[in-house]
Amino acid sequence: MDVRQILTDLTARLFPVRGSTENLFILPDVTNKVDQAGLTGLLSNGAGAQIGAIVYEPDKLTSNFEPQHHRVKQVLFSNSIFSYTIIQRFDFDSCTFDRCLFIGTIFQDCRFRKCKFLNCNFFRSEFLSCFADPSQFDECLPRKGYENVGVHLFQELLRNSRLQVQPDFADEAQFRFRRWQRYQLWAEMVNSRSPSVFLRGLPRYTAKLLFSGLTGSGMRLSRLLFSAAVGLLFVSTINLWLAQPFGLKVSGGGIIKSFDQALYVTVVIMTTLGFGDITPTESLGRLAVSFEALIGFTVFAFLASTLYRRLSS
Repeated sequence: MDVRQILTDLTARLFPVRGSTENLFILPDVTNKVDQAGLTGLLSNGAGAQIGAIVYEPDKLTSNFEPQHHRVKQVLFSNSIFSYTIIQRFDFDSCTFDRCLFIGTIFQDCRFRKCKFLNCNFFRSEFLSCFADPSQFDECLPRKGYENVGVHLFQELLRNSRLQVQPDFADEAQFRFRRWQRYQLWAEMVNSRSPSVFLRGLPRYTAKLLFSGLTGSGMRLSRLLFSAAVGLLFVSTINLWLAQPFGLKVSGGGIIKSFDQALYVTVVIMTTLGFGDITPTESLGRLAVSFEALIGFTVFAFLASTLYRRLSS
């Protein structure tokens, strides 16, 4: 019996390779070629205009109102190709881009406000001196099959936000960048079709998943606060439940018996205040308290640094 083959077959059954049903590298039915004058004519219809099935031919698209931005408001772009184009000084307001290709496109000094991107490919695109909230790109790509494109897109948005000193946008971009990194790692594990590769990558993937779930990849203060509070209550419950084996005694008294006592001693331990009025008298308790203090120091130090970063940005 070939154990390796059995494990390979089992991995293939449990984790089949799945790609997107969409091909976001080719739009075969799009043949209507337009230049800047033609596109400007289409945009002249104003808010509510719909532009679809076009291929923008020139390698540059610039504002017609230099040095001002060309404002495009509430326009629907669908099945359109702007690949390998430099788009300069455009202000897109409440626009929707549905199944558009921006492969190798460079956005320079552009602004995106309340826009939505659906099934759009930003493979090797760049954002230079742009104003772009990364949350607008949440539905941009299918989760499966385009992991490397997603990683690159949010890495570009992260770089742009940092260079433009947009800390809130940078946090959003980094959160999504790490999420797409996790998607990419999972895809590499599954697509390898190798049980050994999958098992080697599983601890790393699990760590990334827990880090994202518990702290929002360090970018979600509310999630971190919630996780810290739940953790504190959980450890307090453990300390109350195991107060006897831990030997958690009140100075000059007996074993703690109420939840408020357990919560108090847990806060004192995890914040490393160490008042000493409730202390462990058993070896198991001393070991547990030492472990709780190390965890508390790590968690609250991370919480303090995250809070400082958010308040100072």
